[in-house]
Amino acid sequence: MKSIGKGIREILNEKGTTLYRVSKDLDIAYESLYRSLNEGTNPRWDTIRRVLDYLGYEVVLKPKRKEVKPEKRRLSPSRRRKGDL
Repeated sequence: MKSIGKGIREILNEKGTTLYRVSKDLDIAYESLYRSLNEGTNPRWDTIRRVLDYLGYEVVLKPKRKEVKPEKRRLSPSRRRKGDL
């Protein structure tokens, strides 16, 4: 899994904008934003949300996989009631 910072940098490249421009438009210190998006850092959620909102993105959480529903238990022949199949 790539980091959120690396993903945001890829979006910046696709949109043709720079980290410097984003920092100026959002009134965030460039150095602070640069450090927040480096590998191995733990950026503040507010910073990530503001940058993604500026770029026109949102974070959506979804389950990794479909929830597995347990199968209905079938009664053994000795536990069935009359009329049950």
